[in-house]
Amino acid sequence: MWMNNRAWIYLIPSLALLGGIGLMPLATMINYSVQDSFSGDQFFWVGAKWYQDALQSPAFWGTLGRTVLFTGISLTLQLVLGFYIARKLFHVQKFSSGLLSLLALPLLTPWIVVGFVWRHAMNPDSGILGALGTAIGAAPDLNSVIWVWVTIIAMDVWHWTSLTVILCYAGYAAIPKAYFQAAQIDGAGTWAVFRHIELPKLRGVLVIALLLRIADSLMIHIEPQMISRGGPHVSSTFFSQELIRTALQEFNLGEAGALAVIYLLLVVPISWALYRAMRGAGHG
Repeated sequence: MWMNNRAWIYLIPSLALLGGIGLMPLATMINYSVQDSFSGDQFFWVGAKWYQDALQSPAFWGTLGRTVLFTGISLTLQLVLGFYIARKLFHVQKFSSGLLSLLALPLLTPWIVVGFVWRHAMNPDSGILGALGTAIGAAPDLNSVIWVWVTIIAMDVWHWTSLTVILCYAGYAAIPKAYFQAAQIDGAGTWAVFRHIELPKLRGVLVIALLLRIADSLMIHIEPQMISRGGPHVSSTFFSQELIRTALQEFNLGEAGALAVIYLLLVVPISWALYRAMRGAGHG
């Protein structure tokens, strides 16, 4: 039946262009992952060697584990805080437009600037947060693993919670007022309204926020690089940092290609599962 729909004919050029843009880098990446290179222009077939080396390397599992841990902590905080702030703004309504505009400012800040600002803000001698911590007897120390992780997570939450707030607020605005009016007439409490009206209606929005943030958190690179250079030792070296270091600093295109393919195989199933959940929420 879809052949009778002329819209597909007009979409073919765009689909072909997008397909080429997506498939060509993917094919290049896969080609590199099964070869070794010399001087960047001579390649030798090595098969699955780079994949085996990566999967048998403790360093690979370390960077992957740190990335998953960081993603889990930061996304949990962002979703909870974002949902809570959006709910308060929607129900209070007072100054909500102005507050949303202010909350959106971190989203406009470039990643490299975010890392630079937070690194200097945590400086005990000249930074605002560093001076405050020193005053209460908890001076930040970016040579400490705990302080580095606290700084990176706080920075990421500050930078991206606004996205969840804006998405959730838009979701709240899309809920028909009749639902809240009916709940008020029936005498439903705050928890009942939240559980049976707000949460089900915002399920799709929350899945979208989770999908966007997972894809970005798994690729975090510039901010921790600016704050700690991946240290102390390798305690804040994440998967994307290891990938970029392998490709650009060591110029090991084969190993970098294998790491990129592994990364893709991790991200695609997660994205597909969240996409299916989003579609299910839309039909629910």
